[in-house]
Amino acid sequence: MSRTAGIDPFASLQRTTVGVSRLPNKSMPQESSTETVTFIFAGGGTGGHLYPGLAVAEELQKLLPSCRIHWAATPRTIDQRLLAAKGDAYIPQGIQPFPRNPIHWPGFYRSWRQSCRHWENFFAHSRVSAVLALGGYAAAPASYVASAQHIPLALLNPDAKMGLANRYLAKRASAIFTQWPMELDSAGEQKCVVTGVPLRPSLFHRSREKALTALGLSPDRRTLVITGASLGAGTINDAWCRLMTDTQMLKVLQNPTAPWQVLHLTGASQYEKVRGVAAASAVGWWKVMDYCDDMGNVWAAADMAITRAGAGLCAELEACGVPAILLPYPYHRDRHQHANAQRLAAHGAAVMLEDRCDAVANSEAIKKTLMELLVADGRRNAMREAGLANGKTEAAGQIARWLCRASGRPIA
Repeated sequence: MSRTAGIDPFASLQRTTVGVSRLPNKSMPQESSTETVTFIFAGGGTGGHLYPGLAVAEELQKLLPSCRIHWAATPRTIDQRLLAAKGDAYIPQGIQPFPRNPIHWPGFYRSWRQSCRHWENFFAHSRVSAVLALGGYAAAPASYVASAQHIPLALLNPDAKMGLANRYLAKRASAIFTQWPMELDSAGEQKCVVTGVPLRPSLFHRSREKALTALGLSPDRRTLVITGASLGAGTINDAWCRLMTDTQMLKVLQNPTAPWQVLHLTGASQYEKVRGVAAASAVGWWKVMDYCDDMGNVWAAADMAITRAGAGLCAELEACGVPAILLPYPYHRDRHQHANAQRLAAHGAAVMLEDRCDAVANSEAIKKTLMELLVADGRRNAMREAGLANGKTEAAGQIARWLCRASGRPIA
């Protein structure tokens, strides 16, 4: 999303969520210890927004087993896939991303008002203890209405740069949880807590042998993982398909003393195309999947990765000690994935390459770097150690405890 210079696109909406009949939380009596505690987790549309929320939810439900969590998400496929089991606690909102072109602002405003009215009604009839904004446009309506109701609001900002929705909500939040230190104004810095990205405990302490078996991979080969995160990455997929016809690359990958295999997570939209290329190549060690629900197995099996540089991916790579070549998404105006990748590259956990949006240019750049790393065991080990030294694994528990305190149920 992008803010037009000199215009606050939300300014005219300030009046749409006031005047609700529900009293603000600060005027309400203290909850009884037996009363069910309700939280809203707001955000969705990508795995990068949802997986951290699921990690916090898992920890929160350990601390408060009877708590209720409602998910203010989107109708996108990834949300349905991850949240459908939540039943009516999964709320696929009609809110739209904020459009760059002012001609589309009226449609955005209508979707904003509709979503805000839903949450006004929800808060009027449900006692909500706190809201956790997971990032992105889907987080904004419930978070905005909650702040107007004086309900404690925390933001999760895993990226090295803050997006439009979080910038808008930051002044309304009580806490901002980040992956890295951020340059904010003095008020924002006081709210900032550097926790890292909430990661599911299931990502860690996996057996490599069991992971390889679960994924149908060989224990006699090293594993290169290629992924563009939950939605895939067409430019990376195209570059890799080209590289799999390169005789020099194939020779290195098939080195008899240290052979490699490839686990390629394409994303649903490109799965059939890449699978067709892989089938035609007759390479038996190139395994193509559209998506994997269990990334713990993927990272336990991985000796190296070629990926995007989403915040969640970067956090998982470091915490699991996976050396990586990062190609940040090239179309974000604020280049926040570039900023993420630079953080890992700066301390030696990854190599960053520019995505040229061209299969030939990308394949040539990847080939040069990858062929060096595939045979450089010492350098990969150093990258692995650098990632582990900087990875953070306690964020989910830290944020869950903050939510407990905000609800009046402090946990030691």
